Amino acid sequence: MKKLIIFLMLVFLHADDLKIVSKTFNYYPDKFYSDFKGDVNATTGIDNILADEIKVYLNKDKSLKELVALGKVKFILNLDKNTTYKGYSDYLDYKVNSGDIILKGNAFVKKLQTNESVKGGYIKLNKFSKKAVVKGVNKPAVIIIKVKK
Repeated sequence: MKKLIIFLMLVFLHADDLKIVSKTFNYYPDKFYSDFKGDVNATTGIDNILADEIKVYLNKDKSLKELVALGKVKFILNLDKNTTYKGYSDYLDYKVNSGDIILKGNAFVKKLQTNESVKGGYIKLNKFSKKAVVKGVNKPAVIIIKVKK
């Protein structure tokens, strides 16, 4: 079997293909679920998620329902045309319908346009409202924002 499996699966929100490269791939058609393991790299448009494992959940019409990334997660995500976030965590859960992006573990997010950042054990961003919730779990949350003098 090939060391890397490339699987083009579905149409994402902006009609870009979701491309996932991994060492192993398991698909469960009756559950509308796929599991990718080993040096996983998921891309759609300019969004990119790297992780040890990525789980993809589809709706019955094969549209993306949820994407869960586990282990050494690194990402670049565009929330809109003007907002790009780069960061890392131990766990990332993106719920497409609600727009929630939940990060757990050693989580860090930086807004590239302003260099503002948040760090904590739990970070929740919403793609639609841009609302953020940050909690320190074992350490205090750290937030850096730009303020006018």
